[in-house]
Amino acid sequence: MENLKLLFIEGNRQNIDKENIKACYNKIKSLGFIKTMPIEYIPMDEAIGKIGGRKLFKVTVERNIGNGEAIISNFKIHQEVVASEDYSNYDGVCEDGQHRSLALQFSELSEIEPTYTEVHIPEGMDVLSYIALRNNGKVWDNADFYNSGISTNDKEMDYILSLCKEYKAAFIFALYTFGTANLTSNQIKAIQLGYKKPSDFGRLQLNKSTHEIGDKILKALKDNEFLSVDRFTGRFANGLKQYYKEVKDEKKVIDTINLIDKETWNRHFIPNNGQSMEAKSYVEAFNVLYAEYEGREAQETE
Repeated sequence: MENLKLLFIEGNRQNIDKENIKACYNKIKSLGFIKTMPIEYIPMDEAIGKIGGRKLFKVTVERNIGNGEAIISNFKIHQEVVASEDYSNYDGVCEDGQHRSLALQFSELSEIEPTYTEVHIPEGMDVLSYIALRNNGKVWDNADFYNSGISTNDKEMDYILSLCKEYKAAFIFALYTFGTANLTSNQIKAIQLGYKKPSDFGRLQLNKSTHEIGDKILKALKDNEFLSVDRFTGRFANGLKQYYKEVKDEKKVIDTINLIDKETWNRHFIPNNGQSMEAKSYVEAFNVLYAEYEGREAQETE
């Protein structure tokens, strides 16, 4: 089916998100246009009487730098108000699928055939009110993806996801990426949705080694009688990850964890200003804690 000429209505997510367009582009390029997920629109002859005085916009993607056509790595969004006498030149008003409709403007997707569904608004309701009502459902958040059971088809990544059911995701993501790049929620979602593969994130090297180190660090944390799960935060784990990057010795990291008790926690891990500890603050605390231990060891051997 030929792409329909759709306008956007003032007030419906006017700030177009370029990252969402990129995500839609990648999904369509990888999976094709999923026919059962059509772009929804209100036919122009029906929309005209229910615009409620709002402007309609023609929205296009244009090249951002240099000459030539827009490409996914170099584009900007251009919006222009359409005069009411020109409304008849368009098929309708986009109700759902704005970002997908913009992604389809890139020439690399010119052969893709989208599907559309006409939407008819109840009597007495204007276009924007209907759109707000239509999009009032709960959007999946990160936890919904983590707990969905959708496989990433990567053994190590799926193992990490399984641990997110018991611990905070940010904590687990940091703990099981010692020695490699950070794992992010956007990477997980892109892989679970099928438009990215683990191999697309080349800097993220999850393997038997990162798995084993993560298990050892988690065991040390769980075995520490003072440390409770509420202290297992993303910042704490990122502090451990940065500390490991400095010392390059998992045993030293575990020895440092074993030094933490109520006294050392109160002395090193509670900021004087009352603010939360940042990852770098945890690193400083780990270094000071281990230096104290080495100092005591040196005195005892003299």
